[in-house]
Amino acid sequence: MAEAVVSFVLESVRDFTIQEANFLSGVSRQVEAAQTELEFMQGFLKDADARQGQDTRVRICVAKIRDVAYDLEDVIQTYGLKVDSKKQERGLKKVLKRFARTVKEGFDVHRIGAEIENITTRISELRSRLQSYNITEIRDRDSSGGESSLQLHERQGLLRRTYSHVVERDVVGLENNVEGLVMHVLKDENRHQVVSIWGMGGLGKTTLARQLYHHKKVRHHFRSFAWVCVSQRCQVRNVWEGILFKLISATQEQKQEIKEMTYDEIAKKLFRVMEEMRCLVILDDIWSIETWNLLKVAFPNVQTESTILLTTRNQAVASFPNRNVFLHKLQPLNENESWELLVKKAIPARAEIDLGMYRDLGRKMLQYCKGLPLAIIVLAGVLARKPSIREWERVYENVHEYISR
Repeated sequence: MAEAVVSFVLESVRDFTIQEANFLSGVSRQVEAAQTELEFMQGFLKDADARQGQDTRVRICVAKIRDVAYDLEDVIQTYGLKVDSKKQERGLKKVLKRFARTVKEGFDVHRIGAEIENITTRISELRSRLQSYNITEIRDRDSSGGESSLQLHERQGLLRRTYSHVVERDVVGLENNVEGLVMHVLKDENRHQVVSIWGMGGLGKTTLARQLYHHKKVRHHFRSFAWVCVSQRCQVRNVWEGILFKLISATQEQKQEIKEMTYDEIAKKLFRVMEEMRCLVILDDIWSIETWNLLKVAFPNVQTESTILLTTRNQAVASFPNRNVFLHKLQPLNENESWELLVKKAIPARAEIDLGMYRDLGRKMLQYCKGLPLAIIVLAGVLARKPSIREWERVYENVHEYISR
């Protein structure tokens, strides 16, 4: 989502403005103007993000907004690194401090200011273009003028939400996991009613669940399917309704009937559907054992042909006492798998480059990712916009900052 990208860059610009602008008398005005334009842009992106799928012009404009936001961040980082690349200080804030001291002494102030002004103009033009497409400004503010905690939580929830139809192309290191789980789910003897995929955040639990959900053998074996992202704020009835709608391919009339059912009635109906039909239900991202205890009363506790697969980072959820549970612990990628994923994400397939030049540097940066696919993808996203070996070296000097953010 472009709004998330702009929010991320805006935070960096704010740090820069608050901590360093007093030292940069020749650039502070340009930085403040860029910050203001980004703040204005945020309001329009709430509407634009929602309408990307409906209007090609909006989708192209949103993509350009992401690029220009990253360009602004690159200007700050690139000049900061240029100031004193020989020193060992790391982290964006420390880089900006060195940048500030050097600019104070007269280092290329006009060029930096001109680049920031150019980017600010581009942001303003893109905002005007969104307005011409009838994109409206949406401002969710609390009484103090800031985003309320509820609105912030809802936005973060949307960013975390997962969907069954989004299937990753560049999957690395999960092949054996997928095949093993498929064999287990399809096995009739000693089959478990609940399968838990457990592991720390960023390991690829959702990716693995999707691979199984769309596997050809699985699609032939089960009769009905449902995918629900549970997340932190679980509305039990909404989860049950969502599962039931999908399992029975509910018509509008059936949906209305289900919505008019009592809490007990909907739990009993879901129980019977899963008892009578061969269903696969994915419960993605369950955070607590309390959430599972609330949900499970609508699931069969007798031997059925249905299977529930859940993903969680909470070991207590994954291994709750039940003889019908199979626990699958997901492991981090090894060194070779990490490098393979980085290359797939960071370097275009048609690019004619000598990978040997990048391998040592890439493997050093990958040590900070600790085998977590999500961290590797974040790093690859940064490197994909920096094709030269010198730019990779600059990223390496601040790799911990990139990964932690």
